[in-house]
Amino acid sequence: MAPTILITGATGFLGQYLIAAARKRWRVAGTFHRTRREDAERLLAGIDSGKIDLTDFRDVRDMLDAVRPKAVIHTAALADPNYCEQHPEESLRVNLQATVNLAGLCGDRRIPFIFTSTDLVFDGTHAPYAEDGPVSPLNLYGEHKALAEQTALDRYDEAAICRMPLLFGFSANGRIPFFQRMAGEFQAGRPMTLFGDEVRTPVSGAVAAAGLLLVAASGLEDITVNPKEMERVRGILHLGGRESLSRYEMGLQMLDILGLPPSLAEPISFRDVPAVAARAADVSLDSSRAYALGFDPPPIRTQIERLLGRRAEEKPNRER
Repeated sequence: MAPTILITGATGFLGQYLIAAARKRWRVAGTFHRTRREDAERLLAGIDSGKIDLTDFRDVRDMLDAVRPKAVIHTAALADPNYCEQHPEESLRVNLQATVNLAGLCGDRRIPFIFTSTDLVFDGTHAPYAEDGPVSPLNLYGEHKALAEQTALDRYDEAAICRMPLLFGFSANGRIPFFQRMAGEFQAGRPMTLFGDEVRTPVSGAVAAAGLLLVAASGLEDITVNPKEMERVRGILHLGGRESLSRYEMGLQMLDILGLPPSLAEPISFRDVPAVAARAADVSLDSSRAYALGFDPPPIRTQIERLLGRRAEEKPNRER
């Protein structure tokens, strides 16, 4: 019988990619909270799922005892920095308290626990950032994530904290991520403004899911957990890509793959766009530790081609 993996935030962007990839090896269970039940049933068809408030300790405890997962990947979060800045108490409950609840309960049961944090725990002034670098968040979202990292490790010292970079791809949950919007605008022949000076180490949702499942399965042998093997992935890991680039540079790569003029991508500065939450200039991650464990993100161009269903040789030859 396949081992069970529990994915929180299963209807979110990353959760959708995790479920698609996890089905190949795991029996998948997922949680959701803010998604409408009918939408959740559509997105999570074929897997065990339930609506739960992860900030309710007793409900989370009862859910873990019912599901009895062999690993938990905690992706549920309020991930919009501007929203978190305007709703600090809600951010504290969801991004910090829910994580603490899960970490403590998984620790009590010795269930491998993987928490998805963010590159926004850094201030963007000393990239690339290694796992052991000091955190210095510029906004409340990053601050709550940094607190959640440390508190989760305090509660469960064998937890794995996976800091995620900018993620890109398509989504089926009704919320349109920037990559999906960019593809739609460009393919319609419309220009799009993109930040040219906000640099990260992006990976696609599929690549991020592969990395997280690699961590989740690190201590798994058939349906039992090997604690000694888990020690290789405990603590903080970065799951960033191998290239540091901006959304504008990603847009140029997409346009080249599509055979469209580069002028459709118009660079702007993040400093020129009013925002409630402060933004960091360059939060590129040094992910050497994860690479040594087997995480191997392809070039950005390859990831974009896979998402668009195209290969470089298929684009029109404009020199003919």
